[in-house]
Amino acid sequence: MRILTVDDNPIIRMGLRTLLDGTPGVTSVADTGDPYEAIAYVRAGQVDVVLLDVRMPRMSGLELLPQLSAATVVMLTHTDDPATVAEAMAAGAAGYLVHGALEPGAMVDAIRLCRNGSQVVSGVAAPSAAPPRGPAVRDLLSRREAEVMDLVADGLANGEVAARLFISEKTVKNHVNSLFAKLGVTTRSQAIVRWLQQGPDAGSAVGPGGTGPRPGPHTLGPRAAAP
Repeated sequence: MRILTVDDNPIIRMGLRTLLDGTPGVTSVADTGDPYEAIAYVRAGQVDVVLLDVRMPRMSGLELLPQLSAATVVMLTHTDDPATVAEAMAAGAAGYLVHGALEPGAMVDAIRLCRNGSQVVSGVAAPSAAPPRGPAVRDLLSRREAEVMDLVADGLANGEVAARLFISEKTVKNHVNSLFAKLGVTTRSQAIVRWLQQGPDAGSAVGPGGTGPRPGPHTLGPRAAAP
């Protein structure tokens, strides 16, 4: 596994290189604070996994993310805003890890999970004004709306949801409009954030009770292709 760390902080890059160098299964570790150099690395096929910061001065991680789609991208950042997490995952990130949420060994395990096709989120704080969570969130929707929302949370566009469920794209749009109203949201990012905060009894794998960070990575399931 060839890893590239992209962060404007050279101390963070140095620490990650020290951590990852010599790790079993890691064949090379490169780093850069230059977004255009990161793009060049990925387009040249020189890396398998990119560890990407969110807040960078020249180009944010969210702006850079779509241009790194040839690699597995794991957001590694201090930013734990749920809306940012949702936007990153919807844009194709395989994982979202907040600095300090995992021990070094667990972080490496989470990166491997992402490389192998899972989505992993760890260290994301629940918003203080979040609506009540738990089984009631899923119970707000019909069975078909819940199926649609599960696929939306996996990052699928309306056309891809339609193909997966063997229904028309117009029907998907109708379901999305309906579930937005029922969840009290107006955007896909807001809907994903609320959906991923369900308790495990509602079918979510975000963590015990869906109540913020936990010690290990939260595996959300197989990663879908970015829309």
